[in-house]
Amino acid sequence: MTITIIILVIVLLLIVLILNALFLYLQKRNSSALGTDAPPVVLDPGLDEATDQFLKMPREEWTITSNKHKLYGWFTKAKEPSSTTILIIHGFAVDHASLDIHAQMFSNLGYNILQVDNQAAGKSEGKYQGFGYLESIDTKKWIDELLSKRPNEKIVLFGASMGAATVMMTAGKSLPENVKAVIEDSGYTSMLDIVNYHFKNRYKISGRFLLKMISIVAKIRSGYFYGQADCIKALENCHLPILFMHGKLDTAVPYFMRDELLQVGDFPKESYALDKGVHIRSYYIDSKNYQHKVTNFLNQYL
Repeated sequence: MTITIIILVIVLLLIVLILNALFLYLQKRNSSALGTDAPPVVLDPGLDEATDQFLKMPREEWTITSNKHKLYGWFTKAKEPSSTTILIIHGFAVDHASLDIHAQMFSNLGYNILQVDNQAAGKSEGKYQGFGYLESIDTKKWIDELLSKRPNEKIVLFGASMGAATVMMTAGKSLPENVKAVIEDSGYTSMLDIVNYHFKNRYKISGRFLLKMISIVAKIRSGYFYGQADCIKALENCHLPILFMHGKLDTAVPYFMRDELLQVGDFPKESYALDKGVHIRSYYIDSKNYQHKVTNFLNQYL
């Protein structure tokens, strides 16, 4: 009996160690679980130069504390006075600079820009990424901080990839009336869906049962179950207009997820799709049409 108990204890310890290792693989800072290599594309003429000019503009460094972490953001005023800020949320295993090219677009459209480093990214503190759930809590804190500094500001949420999931989950929360619209680029339906999609692509197996087991570790170590990182559930409670932007050749977040997102909720929806678009790169190669769609959307709801 004693030997049997010892064996069971050893097996349980091994299971816990394996689940913890998988949790770290999925959520640690700089994880490569969803792939981190940006698809190579040739940028439309002038985008590099426009981004360089944007990065030379004066900006203020802001900080907040959320989930016990000190988080950093950078506020860039529009060239001409504006009462609208685009709050930009980056994706998985990158930082705010990954969306500098999108930030310059919004800046050139005449808006203030607030770019942030998510927890466990860039300059911000934190060990674990939250697949959009933890980040949505932080985004609400950034909204509060922005309104404490600029109480009459109109706010638009823009996010790409995990950042897109973040702004969709944020849109399902109770938000101040100052938040007027959401733009998501290449967002997924849920954490379980996207990780299982990559499990199937890489290992040809379903990872749903395993993810439910890892989720227990995630709750203990990072404070949430994986089932909570669900854009579909969040959008059922959304009342804000959302622009869904996806590339049809996206292999990081499959295009069919866009259609699933569009079917959920009762709120104003618009969409943009690029036949040759890959993950978060539609603006890079179709900047004129992308910007035109964004401009028309914002003119309608601001």
